Parts: sequence; structure tokens; C-alpha cells
Amino acid sequence: MSKNKSSNAITNHAIGGLFIFCLIALFAVLAVTLTLTGMRAYQSVSEASTGNSEAQIVLSYLLNKVHTTDSSAAVTVVEDQDLQYLCLTEILEGDPYETRIYAYEGSMWEYFCEADEPFEPQYGELLVDVEKLEFQMETPSLLFISVAMPDGANEQLHVALRSQEVLP
Repeated sequence: MSKNKSSNAITNHAIGGLFIFCLIALFAVLAVTLTLTGMRAYQSVSEASTGNSEAQIVLSYLLNKVHTTDSSAAVTVVEDQDLQYLCLTEILEGDPYETRIYAYEGSMWEYFCEADEPFEPQYGELLVDVEKLEFQMETPSLLFISVAMPDGANEQLHVALRSQEVLP
């Protein structure tokens, strides 16, 4: 009978050890699964945030350009050569100059020139890749801007023009 008791004790000890090993293995599998799920969630949020922040940077740039030149009749939307551009007019040393911002060949461009110079989109300065850039004057004092980035991020902005008549 003592042989049977020691055999049962070894069997019970083996079963207890196997149970503990299974518990530790289950904990390890759950910990790895939870870590991988967290990494995937963080990566998707990070990618979405990056796309939105790029679109926000474009809109912030445009907002600052508009506010910099916001004077009476200085902010207009023009269509020329089947392209739409934001035209920001300013007077420098008595002569009118324009900053033209537009989407051309998958990018946002800026072209600074004399006001009477013809629109030549290829001569502008490449700023950033954009899928689409739209401007619309909803009222004489409200500009609507929409940007679509290549990664699919879309952002929109309404800009209230606060210009007043500028004395020469």
C-alpha cells in the first residue's frame, strides 16, 4: 500500500505541476495577444493622426497666408486655364503683386508675381503633395477651403475675412 500511496503522490504532483505550467502558458499567450492588439491599435491611431496633422498643417499655412494679406478686396478666388487658385493681392512700393496658391499635378503650389503677369502654373514653387485643393468665396467675407491629402485625410476650413478699407 505504501507503493500505491507514493505512486498517487507522484501522479498528483505531476498533475499539479502540469496545471501550473498550463496556467503560466495561458498567461503568456494572453499577454502576447494583448500586446500585439495594443500595438496595432496604436499604429492605426498614429497613422490617422499623421494624416490629419498634415492636412491641418496645410490649412494652417493657408489660414496664415490669408490673414497676412487680409485687406479690402485682397483675397479672391480665380479660375484660369482650367485651374482654380487663391489670389492674395498686396501693394509693394506702389505696385500690385499677387500670391497665387493652387493645386497642380498632385501638389500644392505657390506663385508670387506682379498682378498683371499671366498665370503660369509650372513656374510656381512646389509646397506639398495634395490630392485636391478647393477654394470658394461663400460670401464676400467668408472663404471656404477644402484639402484632400494623398493618404485620404480630408479637412475643411471656413475663414472669416476681417478686412477693412486700407488707406493708401
